[in-house]
Amino acid sequence: MELSYSQNIAQQLKPVPNGSPLVVDLFAGCGGLALGFEAQGFATHGFEMDGDACASYRKNLLGVCTQGTLTTETPLPKADVSIGGHRANRSA
Repeated sequence: MELSYSQNIAQQLKPVPNGSPLVVDLFAGCGGLALGFEAQGFATHGFEMDGDACASYRKNLLGVCTQGTLTTETPLPKADVSIGGHRANRSA
């Protein structure tokens, strides 16, 4: 039986042991950047304002995704690595 995409990804991800380095993923989208870090054993915490994207992050990755708009006042966890995506302009 062929595995679904999410089953295949889950099978390939390495377990994230306690004490793993934490990656904070800003403007995380559905977690494309975080996926590679998780595959190498990093723990991830995404921040994303789009609810659907955050739900995809939670479903397909092992990490946490916090939904909300980032500001200079947003409290972020202490992280070993920070990454960030770019939101494409949706207006045509």
